[in-house]
Amino acid sequence: MKLSRLILFFFLFQCCTIDETQKEGPSIYDYNEEITGQPINISIYESENIVYEINSDRLVDSLGSIILTGGVAIQVFNDKGLKTNDIFSEKAIVHSNTDSMSAYGNVEILSALTGDKLFTEKIIMFNTTQSVLSRDEILFINDGDSLTGYGFWSDFDMNNWRIDKPKGLMKKDDNE
Repeated sequence: MKLSRLILFFFLFQCCTIDETQKEGPSIYDYNEEITGQPINISIYESENIVYEINSDRLVDSLGSIILTGGVAIQVFNDKGLKTNDIFSEKAIVHSNTDSMSAYGNVEILSALTGDKLFTEKIIMFNTTQSVLSRDEILFINDGDSLTGYGFWSDFDMNNWRIDKPKGLMKKDDNE
């Protein structure tokens, strides 16, 4: 419910002309058709802290979830308001009835804090635990090393991470 109100607030702020003294307005769910923009900008807050800033070309309300398509770019912020990641994908879904958001299609995450990169086809971000999860094949670039495998978990800062099923061979030999 909080997430719906947050999306509504930002959407109304960006897409409609509102008197600053006006406290209530129509819900984002009052729109029965898709909304297109160049781009559509959405900010999602938890209490007074920004969690996500999202840009996309299209927004569609689908059974209570918000679907964003067309060059989706998401900035993720930690509880101190610092940007932790930039996420790029073809599509994202803000799940209004849970604390999560999913990104699909050529997903790329770039850590603003460490420079690490993750490439995969689908991720789920959980606001409450501030974690990122993928069950798909991944390529993770950490400190210049490329790691591949299936399944990935990380915190929003990408300081703590795990690859569930790494594949390939890793070797360090100073004598070679």
